[in-house]
Amino acid sequence: MKEFQPPDAEKDRLVEVKSRADEKSRFLTASTWVRPLANAPVAARKVLSHMERIATETTRALQPTRTKIPPFLLSLIAVVLAPSFAAILYFAFLASDQYAVEARFAVRSVEPEQTESGTNGASSTSFSFTLAGQNAYIVASYIRSRAIVDDLGAKLNLRELFRRPEADFGARLKRDASIDELTDYWNSMVSTYVDAPSGIVTVKIRAFRKADALAIGDALVTASETLVNRISDRARHDATAMAEKDVRQAIAAVQAALAELHTFRDKAGILDPGQTTSDIGKLLIPLMTEKIKLESDLFVAGREMDPDAPTIRMLKIQLDTVEQHITALKAKLTGTENSGQTVAASLAKFEELEIQRMFAERLYALAQTDLDRAQMRANRQSVYLSVFVPPSLPEESRYPRRIAFPILIFVGLGVIWSIVMMIIASVEDHRL
Repeated sequence: MKEFQPPDAEKDRLVEVKSRADEKSRFLTASTWVRPLANAPVAARKVLSHMERIATETTRALQPTRTKIPPFLLSLIAVVLAPSFAAILYFAFLASDQYAVEARFAVRSVEPEQTESGTNGASSTSFSFTLAGQNAYIVASYIRSRAIVDDLGAKLNLRELFRRPEADFGARLKRDASIDELTDYWNSMVSTYVDAPSGIVTVKIRAFRKADALAIGDALVTASETLVNRISDRARHDATAMAEKDVRQAIAAVQAALAELHTFRDKAGILDPGQTTSDIGKLLIPLMTEKIKLESDLFVAGREMDPDAPTIRMLKIQLDTVEQHITALKAKLTGTENSGQTVAASLAKFEELEIQRMFAERLYALAQTDLDRAQMRANRQSVYLSVFVPPSLPEESRYPRRIAFPILIFVGLGVIWSIVMMIIASVEDHRL
């Protein structure tokens, strides 16, 4: 067999190593044989000391040096590469599957529109469907609030659903989590998006089981519909609240007027002073006729008979009686004695109370009309939730993003490390 012949470059390197080893051995030998001459004269000792120092430095220079890793490379490994590698391992082998359910709905309102038609300007009512943009944002905010967590807690055990055995340690809800921590975890598992031009709300819910994700999605849609119904009821109540208040005030005014009128009738003992005045007038008319007849008969008899004649005395007595009845009836109407009980005074008070009663009833009628109109408008102005993409059972998991998330982590850490390195380099440049 032929002897192995190394290449020329390898031969040169071996020769150089051998020469360095021989030189190192030679200097080591020199340092060993110069030590016994330490008792030589001073000049010789100086020369020997100088030779020993040269041998020591040459030996140290010939020893192999350790390779040091640059600090920036260490920081790159510690800040970027190691966390990114850990993220890759977590998302590849440890992260549990999460199933997502999506629902889409729009919050719509029905509002009446008044239009004029015809030659006489008659108005007609039509209905228009409009998107309630503000209500859509209200529903989206409700979905990401503690209120919906409390509402869903009455139907579903969210803590159990988010602590399934399938969930990994980094994704599951921690044990004995408070309501605030549960709300924060809920917001991490639920996302909402409101399309401003169309007012469409998109909701995505994630869970560790397919059935759990579907159950949460159905409960979320039901809770949102309940919220919209409350908003609609509140709008109707606000639209009719003022009209109902006016009706209550009008009813109270009518009741007060009737109570005053009833009290007056009990106190005066007259149901209707107007009717009483008419009755007294009916009594006065025959009495006045009788008086005139008696006065005429008395005048004729006075011409033909003696003043002390029985006929004349009888006529005078009858005339006095009629006049007394007339005076009594007139006193009831307009007499000055006990004027508080006269028919005229009662009639004035009765007419005042009657006017108040009629005015109160008129106000009540107007308030009731306004209430009827407000209720009609409120009933026509309804807000409702229209679900056009209901939640459905997912077939495969789409979360977590096992490729995208590690890449994002690597890019994010790389950007942060680059910024820090640039800041450090800038500070070093300013120091120079």
